[in-house]
Amino acid sequence: MEMRYDLATNFDPALIKRVSEFGIVRSIYGKLREDVVGGGRPNFALPDVSKRDLERHIQLAHEHGISFNYLLNAICTDNREFIASTNRQIRDFVAYLSSVGVDSVTVGSPFMLRLIKERAPRIKVSASVYNDADSLQRIQQWQDLGADELTLHYSYNRDFRALEKVLRTFDMDFRLIANNVCLHECVFRTNHATALAHASQSKHESGGFFLDYYSLRCGRDKLANPVKLITADWIRPEDVHYYEGLCGKLGKSNLLLKLTERTRTTDWLVNVVKSYAEKGKEGNLFDIINFVGNRAYAQIRKKSFVLGALRGKARARKMLEFQEAVYLTPVCVDNRALDGFLEHFRTHDCSSCVCDDLGWPDSSASSGKCSYCRTWAKKAIQFPEGDKARNSALEKAEKSLNDFEKGGMFSK
Repeated sequence: MEMRYDLATNFDPALIKRVSEFGIVRSIYGKLREDVVGGGRPNFALPDVSKRDLERHIQLAHEHGISFNYLLNAICTDNREFIASTNRQIRDFVAYLSSVGVDSVTVGSPFMLRLIKERAPRIKVSASVYNDADSLQRIQQWQDLGADELTLHYSYNRDFRALEKVLRTFDMDFRLIANNVCLHECVFRTNHATALAHASQSKHESGGFFLDYYSLRCGRDKLANPVKLITADWIRPEDVHYYEGLCGKLGKSNLLLKLTERTRTTDWLVNVVKSYAEKGKEGNLFDIINFVGNRAYAQIRKKSFVLGALRGKARARKMLEFQEAVYLTPVCVDNRALDGFLEHFRTHDCSSCVCDDLGWPDSSASSGKCSYCRTWAKKAIQFPEGDKARNSALEKAEKSLNDFEKGGMFSK
């Protein structure tokens, strides 16, 4: 089986034309900057597209043989779906999506799945990774509800025995996210997803104002403990053949890889697709991994932060310090040094052990911890600007975190 991919869109028409040439992109996914449901990214980082822009983008994708997936993947909607006026808005918006040719919708709740199935049965429904489908029983329940597709929990990326059980058991489509760098088994994930949902909901009381504590905390942990950059569940382009081989062994073709990131530039996204199409990436792997130290963002609007300061939602100086701290120092992960890395996970079960991922470069881990990723991290990770820059970035992150946790961000 040749792997197929779903790609984030930044709504640049040139993106569709350029990635279609590689012949591996099945679908693109995205959303308006704001809507009544919300999604998984803050509105200040998303392209400001109109409904007409959305419609043109869908049409252009179809002209290039690519389907369109609209994101309604907020895992919290402030109970809007259970209030008459906003329930009507949601139902009307779903009908609109169907009318303009949206092929599928990604949802963050079982209720949204059922609403779409009743309101727009033509549209396929995909369950978001935010739903934490991490067991056969949970997957079965989503299938029973009518899901056509499901993005599996990150843990399946490096648990081939568990992934094989899923593919053997079900015929629905499954996706794995290939190029995110979320912390392995991250305890912030659900809270982060909830905060992001409200940051892209129209007429939310936050007004799009969102200080991303969770990204700051995540970045700080990776700077302090760079092994976490390796324990993150990304999939190298060179290692896609393991997943293709598993599907071939089972006679299945229902596994796809999802490529982020909607907030990135067109050149960055094209480079991601090119690397996976060629099944290879020379140099720094993190050039195609969604790591905040790589600053190839399409745009970051500062209007909501300015208004937030003027309205007393947070202290202006502290917000400026936060914005500097949240963007990390660059990291280089030598991709060639990781050749052979994934072989271990064909039989290893990460859920049965604790990672030796604290400290850098050495640690005083107990004998009960797994040091496999630490060994590879030492070979592969470099900080191009040196340890001084890493330590400086770490100090800024810790100072800003202290402002959040002790209240200095919000009051003197």
